[in-house]
Amino acid sequence: MTRISVIALAASALLLAACGSKSESEVASGTYTDPETGQTADYKITSSDDGESGKVSIKTEDGEMVFGGGADNAKLPAGFAPYPGSKMTGGFSASGTEGTGGMASFEVDAKAADVIAHFRKQAEAAGMKVTSEIKSGDTMIIGAEKSGDGQGGVQITATQTGSQVNGTITHGGG
Repeated sequence: MTRISVIALAASALLLAACGSKSESEVASGTYTDPETGQTADYKITSSDDGESGKVSIKTEDGEMVFGGGADNAKLPAGFAPYPGSKMTGGFSASGTEGTGGMASFEVDAKAADVIAHFRKQAEAAGMKVTSEIKSGDTMIIGAEKSGDGQGGVQITATQTGSQVNGTITHGGG
């Protein structure tokens, strides 16, 4: 098992432990040592007043990752704005020696095609080229990359559920 998967597995278990807490506080923190490599990762878990917006942060010598529920954890890439009327629902961000990235989730009363068109326009304005498009059932996905550098890009997913769209924006850059 790789170091990242061990850390992700530990973080997922710790995030579940944070659910249900009704006060804004630290739920757990400590240091994890990978038994294979001896490398360490510091972690911290917090929970919001309502128990819905907890956060997990993991810091290693290579960088830091923060994820959890709630709009505070939903970070869009530079040059991108939410679809009008959308509610940011959660996400994560990461930074390390090879760059930054993250994911933001949202929901909005709209049409999936309109949401995808909104983010396509922003990707193109940010100098990205749409390199993939998928439509499967009620879900639409586009992927866009910065021209020529292979270091940055976005993937936008929009799933229509009745009158509502649930979506994510995943991004990374060098």
